[in-house]
Amino acid sequence: MALQRDDWLDVARKVDWEFRYVDEREVYPEVVSGSPWLSHESWKNWEEAYRNTYREYVQNQLVKDDSVFAVRDALGKAKITERLDPAWVQLAKFHNGAIALGEYAACLGELRMARFGRDGAWRTMANLGALDEIRHTQIPLMIGQDLLKFDSRFDWTHKAYHTNEWAMIAARHLFDDMFTAANALDTAIQLTFVFETGFTNLQFIAMAAMADGADDHVFEKMLASIQTDESRHAQQGHPVLRTLIENGGKEYGQYLLDKMWWRSWRIFLALTGTSMDYLTPVHARRQSFKEFMEEWINDQFLKNLEEFGLEKPWFWDQFVEELDHAHHSFQLGLYTYRQTLWFDEPVPSPEERAWLEEKYPGWTETYGSIWDNIEKMWDERGELGTLPYSLPSLCNLCQLPTAFRGPGKNTACTLEHNGRKYLFCSEPCRWIFQQQPERFAEHQSVIDRIFKGDCPTDIYAVLDWMGVEQHGKDLHNGEHPWRQKRAAVSA
Repeated sequence: MALQRDDWLDVARKVDWEFRYVDEREVYPEVVSGSPWLSHESWKNWEEAYRNTYREYVQNQLVKDDSVFAVRDALGKAKITERLDPAWVQLAKFHNGAIALGEYAACLGELRMARFGRDGAWRTMANLGALDEIRHTQIPLMIGQDLLKFDSRFDWTHKAYHTNEWAMIAARHLFDDMFTAANALDTAIQLTFVFETGFTNLQFIAMAAMADGADDHVFEKMLASIQTDESRHAQQGHPVLRTLIENGGKEYGQYLLDKMWWRSWRIFLALTGTSMDYLTPVHARRQSFKEFMEEWINDQFLKNLEEFGLEKPWFWDQFVEELDHAHHSFQLGLYTYRQTLWFDEPVPSPEERAWLEEKYPGWTETYGSIWDNIEKMWDERGELGTLPYSLPSLCNLCQLPTAFRGPGKNTACTLEHNGRKYLFCSEPCRWIFQQQPERFAEHQSVIDRIFKGDCPTDIYAVLDWMGVEQHGKDLHNGEHPWRQKRAAVSA
């Protein structure tokens, strides 16, 4: 008689054994398995909530892939991209470049857990997680390839991670710290618990809802399909964190949470915050970035912390304060240095300004005059009047411009270490650096490289060094419809 699923699944998924010829520490070295090093006995109760067989996995993934392909084939033939809002197309280029090969890099983290995870069930789930991450790479690469005939800069879906473009250096710096240069234990907590449980819901579910409103149903289907995988393999972090805490590692778990929460926040406000509030058409903005954050992060993720008896990160008040302004300040930086990007940046229209003021009371007082001055420079001096004539300051931890200041408050700070002065965008970035200076101190930011002579100083030579052949522009090439309308009325 054939065995039923429940008769064999637990045996198959938790395959572990005692080693006769080598010590357990040799099979699972602490440097790659994780610290504190715990014996197998400590991990024997590792359990994930969503148990899956390989057969079920393949069957489910086939159905999901067929669904994505069906939408792609139907709407691709309709040339729907040509009818999308121009700013939304820039969002798609931004997202694809920033995410696609980042997913492929995450495959390395999953494979490290699949080999050096300390329980058979964990290793089984990580194997499926690695397959997930390859899928998450292939789908945007496929869709990006489709869109090349519409805009050649969609080649950044594949190209971005192979360049020296500053935003991609920041992304690689984060992901190296999070999983490609992290042991199995740290990866499980930093990638699957903090990043995937805490933040990717925002990028994939919330952005999928906005894609629906923007009529980009291929993008919507891609994001929603990817997220169904994320919600499954993200479970690895919970039992790893639970085992760590049960064995006296709560303080270390809190440290990993605090560190990666801030690092994830920095990259998400740069990518998702600016995309939601500046590149999404107003009619498609189901909620503001802040509202999504309050719903998905402040509410849902905090329940996870309570489950483990962990505290809010020590910088929580600063995080909450930054929800009101950090990505607005960063958006000004993106627009000002748009030539260093692979997508175009907009000036917010009167309608968008009204929406921003409604969602962020005080936005007009803080940012309105700056955008007014940008438009004035377009009138008086053309594009040259809107471009920067100085280098931006980059954080020596997150590698992003120190452009997160709020009304009347600059969060940038410095630190001298071994005779070198380091600049940080914030106290949390400086704190992360101070915990492991040996991990971060030798890295050179783009600005450091320019001053050392490792990078050219001429703007066009810098763009060539970055790999930005077709650089970003003002979305309307300076011909903002509302500005032209005002000029006509004045005449």
